[in-house]
Amino acid sequence: MKKTSSFFLWFLSGELCDTIKKSEVTCMTRILATDYDGTLKYAQKVMPEDLQAIQRWKEAGNLFVIVTGRSMESIKRQSDLYQLPVDYFVTNNGGMVFDSKGKELYGSHLDTVTSLDLMYIAKEIEGVCSYVVNDGYYRHRIIVNPELEEKRYLDLDPDISEEEIMDSGKYAQIVISMVETSLAVSLAEQINSNFGDIVVAYANNFVVDIVPKGTSKALGLDFVCEFEDINEKDVYTIGDSYNDIPLMEYGLNGACMSTALEDVKEHALKEYDSIHDMIMDIL
Repeated sequence: MKKTSSFFLWFLSGELCDTIKKSEVTCMTRILATDYDGTLKYAQKVMPEDLQAIQRWKEAGNLFVIVTGRSMESIKRQSDLYQLPVDYFVTNNGGMVFDSKGKELYGSHLDTVTSLDLMYIAKEIEGVCSYVVNDGYYRHRIIVNPELEEKRYLDLDPDISEEEIMDSGKYAQIVISMVETSLAVSLAEQINSNFGDIVVAYANNFVVDIVPKGTSKALGLDFVCEFEDINEKDVYTIGDSYNDIPLMEYGLNGACMSTALEDVKEHALKEYDSIHDMIMDIL
């Protein structure tokens, strides 16, 4: 009589099935979603050790997502500069989503009347250096007070006139650049109080990011998770500023940078000094 192989007996015992299931869990795709300015990029650059850690994260079969207040034009330039292996770009504080090749997957826009009102208001408020209008991909800057020291948009020169911007009729995000962070916080509160039924304003260091009501970094990231069919428990997020709070509160693994303000840290479950440290902890 032919002897039954040990492999077949192992299969019948169910141990092989258990091994396969464990392997599937180990290989499950996860997402790391990070803010850019002040989180991935700090001290004016992306650190080599952070980039190496991201490469390891990707080699393990995971996805890497940048979630930023920047326009696609701006973050794509940064991604190319540092050769970041990005799978998805969530831009405009969650208002737009693009794949790795720059194809738009999701987009939202402000209404024209409110956008024009906000542009006029920006020119009347004390402490405003400039404002930037984002059409969904490209951005255009208008200088309001050349006497003030610009902190955010030092390298962004005006490329079209204010009249051309106002005539364009396409506004995905308006960013008002302030001379002080405290003024940005105060202005965001005022905009949310007076326009809160139409827009949401996020204080983001020296600027105020204004997007359609309901827009947040969490909203944009949720679109990516639905698109990739990834559960929230397999999503890891990190940020450093007020506009990152919805991102940090998304899912079960929200973290913040150790440099974040204390009232921002309250919304995170963990704290890290760098993206490298975070990846080494969760990989």
